[in-house]
Amino acid sequence: MKKIYCLLLILAFACLSIGAEEEIDFLLFMPNSSSSFVDEVQAMVHLDNLAGYLNNRDLSPGQIRIDGYTADVANDIDSLVLSMERALYVIEELQRRGVRENLFSSPGAFGAVDFWGNNIDESQRSPNRRVIISIDGLVITTDTIEPVPPPAAPAPVPRQEAPRQEPVSESRGFPWWLLLIPLALILFLALKRRKKPEEKPAAPAADEPAEEKELPAAVPPPEAVPVPVALVTAAPVPIEFAYVDLIEEIRFRAYELYLDRHGQSENREEDWHRAVLEVCARYQAAGHETYIEDEIWWARREK
Repeated sequence: MKKIYCLLLILAFACLSIGAEEEIDFLLFMPNSSSSFVDEVQAMVHLDNLAGYLNNRDLSPGQIRIDGYTADVANDIDSLVLSMERALYVIEELQRRGVRENLFSSPGAFGAVDFWGNNIDESQRSPNRRVIISIDGLVITTDTIEPVPPPAAPAPVPRQEAPRQEPVSESRGFPWWLLLIPLALILFLALKRRKKPEEKPAAPAADEPAEEKELPAAVPPPEAVPVPVALVTAAPVPIEFAYVDLIEEIRFRAYELYLDRHGQSENREEDWHRAVLEVCARYQAAGHETYIEDEIWWARREK
């Protein structure tokens, strides 16, 4: 029986070593980080390809599973917490690329492992700082997804959005159409006076001299109506703001709250809400305005 167990153990490690060469090798994280990759550009390209592959498949809710791992290094960071944060970060990046939230099952956190290296030096530790993505238990490899050629000049996608300008209110000028009313009235009176028939004087008798009549004085033209000049008001100067992305600070504060309890509780939502209140209060005390948009907390202040 011992020989059979030894053979099974050897086969298991052989399968893991073979699969390690085919598993996704671009999603390797930096030491002690859950949001920075060793090769950031390649990681973003690989996440784009992976999201396109998942979106083109007819998947059911809960079919996608993501497991996080860490290297075996002696430090103060909880390897289980760090491996869970890495799995959650990859899920968040795939959701940003259009993968539906209900397709993911609960992520797995396996902490420190030595499946892909013996953790003796940095080159052996790096392959263990990864996530494994699977569909119904089948690991997705680089040969599974169809690669998309990278752009000519790739650059990491910035998280901070460009400052927004407040809408400029349009100033209303003088209502010029009101001048049409007096002008139309003057034109109407002038036309009416021209159309009125003139009375012809009666012919004088033969023995009576014709009376000389005074000609009517020429009617002076109507005085031009002065047109008021509209006051041009200057448009208000737009207000510019400086924006700060608070997500990383909130995530780090939530992790500190978890460490303060020495791992006695796993209520991550309570840690997250407390971290949001503390970080927002700190920025509000410094004169910022805090708000949430597209599930991201921001702080802004006038420049």
